[in-house]
Amino acid sequence: MNGARWARTILSLVFLLLSTSFCCAALNASQNNQLGVEAYRVGDTARALDYLRQARQDQPYDEQIRKNLAVVLLARGHELLRQGRYRQAGALFHQGQELAPDDTRFLLARAHALMAEKAYAEAEVVLNEALGIDDQQAGVWQLLGRVDYLTNRLEKAIDAWRRALELDPGNTSLQAMLAKARREAQVESGMEQSYTSSFVLSYDAAGDPDLGAELLDVLHQAYVELGGNLDVYPARQIPVLIYTRADFSRITASPDWAAGLYDGKIRIPLGGVKQVSAPLQAVLFHEYTHVVVRELAGNRCPTWLNEGLAELAGRGRFNPPLRTLEQAPALLDFNSLTGSWKNLPAAEIRLAYEQSYSFVRYLVNDYGWFQIGDILRDLGAGAPADDAFARVFGSYGLSLAELQQQWKQDLGR
Repeated sequence: MNGARWARTILSLVFLLLSTSFCCAALNASQNNQLGVEAYRVGDTARALDYLRQARQDQPYDEQIRKNLAVVLLARGHELLRQGRYRQAGALFHQGQELAPDDTRFLLARAHALMAEKAYAEAEVVLNEALGIDDQQAGVWQLLGRVDYLTNRLEKAIDAWRRALELDPGNTSLQAMLAKARREAQVESGMEQSYTSSFVLSYDAAGDPDLGAELLDVLHQAYVELGGNLDVYPARQIPVLIYTRADFSRITASPDWAAGLYDGKIRIPLGGVKQVSAPLQAVLFHEYTHVVVRELAGNRCPTWLNEGLAELAGRGRFNPPLRTLEQAPALLDFNSLTGSWKNLPAAEIRLAYEQSYSFVRYLVNDYGWFQIGDILRDLGAGAPADDAFARVFGSYGLSLAELQQQWKQDLGR
């Protein structure tokens, strides 16, 4: 696009924006209100918000305009929440709360936005405010239990979920969460605990009083190393639980090949461990990487990228040969490795890990950690993986598919 054409495009966009603003301002409050309602009915919440805000500005004491604006603020906020724009969504919910202070839907939605940003303390304050208005809402108790659960207050989580279930006895997902929390409480009651500002470690000490400090030291190393690579340092305490294999399977229902799990808590099946070996350090680094990835990308990171990064971090401590990748007659399609790996054939699991690690190592070695961090942040903002890679690697003229092809060529495939 030449300079003149670019200038005309910019001027056209500016004119469009100004025209919209002038149209809103030129209409009276009743007209803006009607247009806002019509835009809302066809699903254009952004335009509806513009019209209704103007109507509210012109007629600040009109009760119907106030109600309509509150409805649209809630709807638009939920749209932004689904898009991963948590801060903007929270701001709209807060505005809606000011218009309808007794409507706890705004408080519950705002708490969801805060939870998505890992702002658990702020979410707890908002949820307690909702309970002060109406303590008979199962959804509020359920989310408050989630806050307690993720901040390692298991008994409080159980109490909150029990209260939620009394109000909503048919909620099967809530029943499952409460049953799981009770199983965890039974197992964890016999565990030792050690703390730092970043981690809460629960483990079977097995008579070694120094084990907790050694495990926490490795976790701190992971915190510093990955924080430096990706410029992210979670500001909350992360629960880490070391289970026996039997307890791990009973609590997490993970497949037999799982060496750990991160579901808001790091869970590792190594109960009775006597020393912090290199393989154990690798597992701790691996699982902490999932914390960092979720911090940046939420739940939007393709599994191959998530696991590839985790393997890259773990193999910095213990790096066995990539025999499965070297001997595999064919590589797996990365599209098949985007979602959950729980249903992958057992014969493909090791290849999935090694292939993902190999590709991510290629990306980091050739292009650096900075690009990886940008990709994760784009994913967290709602971009599809192909779009995130295209934006970050656009200056190299490379798409995700082309990067994968280059990696395959490096492997001789």
